[in-house]
Amino acid sequence: MILVLTYAKVCTTSTSRLLSELFPGDTFNTHGLGPWLHDPLSQCFAADNHLQSNMRVFHAEAPRIAQRLQEAMAIGEPVTIISGIRDPIARSISVTMQNFETDFADCRRATAEATAEAVASAVADLWLRDTTDGDPARIFLERMIRAPLTWLHEEIEKPFGFDLQAHPFDRERGYVILSRENVRLLLFRHENAPAAIEQGLADLFPGMNFTLPHENDGGAKPSAEIYRALQKSFRLPRAALEKIYANPYVQPYYSSDEIAAAIDRWADDRPARPPAAPRPTFAATVFIPVRNHAEWIGRQLDSLFAQWRSDTELVLIDDGSHDGSFATALDRLSGRPEVAATIMRNGQALGHGMLPSLVSLARSPLFIQADSDDITLPGRLDTIVDHFSAHPDCKLLTSNAVRLSEGEIPIGLYDTQMSDTVIDDPVVLADQQNNPYWLGATSALHRSVIDAFPPLDPELCPYGLDLLNGLRATLLGHQHYLARPLVGWRQHSDNSHRVSGWLSGDPVGQEHSTALNVMIRAQRLRDIAWLRTQGKLDPSRAADIEARWTADFMTRIDDWIRLRNRLTGTHAAPAPQAGRGAAGGTGEARPHVPPIPPIITLPRGYQRPVSDIGAALDRWSGFYKREEAWIWTGRQALAVLRIPDPDARTLVVTLGGAPHLDQQSIFLSLDFAPPVEARLTGRHPMQVSVPITRPRDKQDALVTLLIDAPDAATPARIDPEIKDNRHLGAVLFALEVT
Repeated sequence: MILVLTYAKVCTTSTSRLLSELFPGDTFNTHGLGPWLHDPLSQCFAADNHLQSNMRVFHAEAPRIAQRLQEAMAIGEPVTIISGIRDPIARSISVTMQNFETDFADCRRATAEATAEAVASAVADLWLRDTTDGDPARIFLERMIRAPLTWLHEEIEKPFGFDLQAHPFDRERGYVILSRENVRLLLFRHENAPAAIEQGLADLFPGMNFTLPHENDGGAKPSAEIYRALQKSFRLPRAALEKIYANPYVQPYYSSDEIAAAIDRWADDRPARPPAAPRPTFAATVFIPVRNHAEWIGRQLDSLFAQWRSDTELVLIDDGSHDGSFATALDRLSGRPEVAATIMRNGQALGHGMLPSLVSLARSPLFIQADSDDITLPGRLDTIVDHFSAHPDCKLLTSNAVRLSEGEIPIGLYDTQMSDTVIDDPVVLADQQNNPYWLGATSALHRSVIDAFPPLDPELCPYGLDLLNGLRATLLGHQHYLARPLVGWRQHSDNSHRVSGWLSGDPVGQEHSTALNVMIRAQRLRDIAWLRTQGKLDPSRAADIEARWTADFMTRIDDWIRLRNRLTGTHAAPAPQAGRGAAGGTGEARPHVPPIPPIITLPRGYQRPVSDIGAALDRWSGFYKREEAWIWTGRQALAVLRIPDPDARTLVVTLGGAPHLDQQSIFLSLDFAPPVEARLTGRHPMQVSVPITRPRDKQDALVTLLIDAPDAATPARIDPEIKDNRHLGAVLFALEVT
């Protein structure tokens, strides 16, 4: 019997796969068998705690592996254990990201850097503070994070009788092999993998060669950017680190120089920075995609503002409109200072290409879709937020809708038959997909429905996110449907499903919509395969899920082939005639419209730190990508801000200068008025007040901030050893309106 028993993910999947292929039927893989870890998990599941839902398979398989191990030990069967140790802080960061979507999703922020800061704070708390209330979820998270301090004792010494302290570890080779009775132990150091594993296995099994496959690449996962940011931002007090690295299950495996370097890396010895301002927390983000709906977007915004919540933000993305939709939205927002809004415009229609902007700009765990040609019925926002709060396993919530005429006259309910429904079986869902609870216009989804999967390729799947979300939600949790109508669904000639030929009786339209259906079904299979390769799909059900949705895909492929050949034989069918929303319905090419980067709302009396607004600022010309709590400008930088409060008098800009200049002048101007000069000393933060002056006849809330740093220079010109060719001007920390 071979047991890959290790608390860290590095090379675990690769080792298990290699040994399973060489020794089929005799290789097992787990991250722990002892009650120290499984007892709090049992209590979590008994309390229906959703945080550790991804651990159910691990928890369920442990008794089977333990039983097989007990039988082997009883009869003296040779048992080979492959186990590893790892730098405790690096390991805690890695396991956090492995469980990010289930245990740390509430740390999600607008940017990877801001998310990493929130995660770092949560993990530091798990290292430093013991639970006092007996909460099993907290106990489990503490034990998961602190495993390097106890795991070897609980999983290796106690059950198998090894005395690890009595055997020196070979740091140069990075592994040691120990034997006791019928058990052999290969204990390797993850920092020496994969060479240590391959050589150690060769020692255990003479005459065999071992080469580990490359599996489970963290750099390819959707959370990779957060992982990299977390490695940069995580810190603990130096005294706490010294205690951690002195632990008898850590210290013997690292040299004094390695331990000193690790403590220096993770110690909170960073220079002082401006105190972090409190940031708003949002329960939900209302997302409005706009495409040539100037005549209707105002009514959608009015219906939302009539029920607006202080814990809700708005993200509006104009997808290349050419009819004034963007200006109409700005006009509606001009009188709503209480609405935290981020708005932008794409230069051309991107379709699913908009999603990365939504994910990066939204600051909440919940996205509420509000189509720009519909209206939001009273109570929808409260109903959605309350429902997700009461049902933590819900990943997607849809509802009934009232059909409206173009002039907004009710013309009937979307559905009169369905009752409130919970959909939790991805196999059964294939037979339910034509039921009314797939109406995307009513969707509200947990952001994991997007984040848990790679970005959509608009060339492979240009349409139909709402038709993907149902399956994604049941793969990750549950979809809920409410029979109560929460949306007014406007019916007009430019509805996306009509423009795409979804309801067409014309053969061209039918062929086009069926082709889109094929693309959507192909993406569903990609989603299933992705979760399976990430180890996030129940292995006992994976085959049934893939088989049922593959059959669904093949059925639709057959439909498309028949339609295509009836229409054109072997030639591709043209797209159906476009409506007003696509080139005006005339077929002529539309001119390219310039994109508008995100416009940030600055309410009066609240400081917006760069950690909060950097993802929006770095899309404006002259700003570089945000670094931790600041963002560099070039020689000049410009951004448009939304300051809706008519009584606002001053924009307070917190900034610093370039470190290679002792003294530096920075000039700040609003709406191109005469600039205010600030004399800066290095990067020491300084607050500069810039007056806000608006003409009496100027009713909109937009102001243009111009930052001029005439002394900007590239660090490479100051010091040739520095390979940084950016022209660095000012360091921006925060913006505040008073």
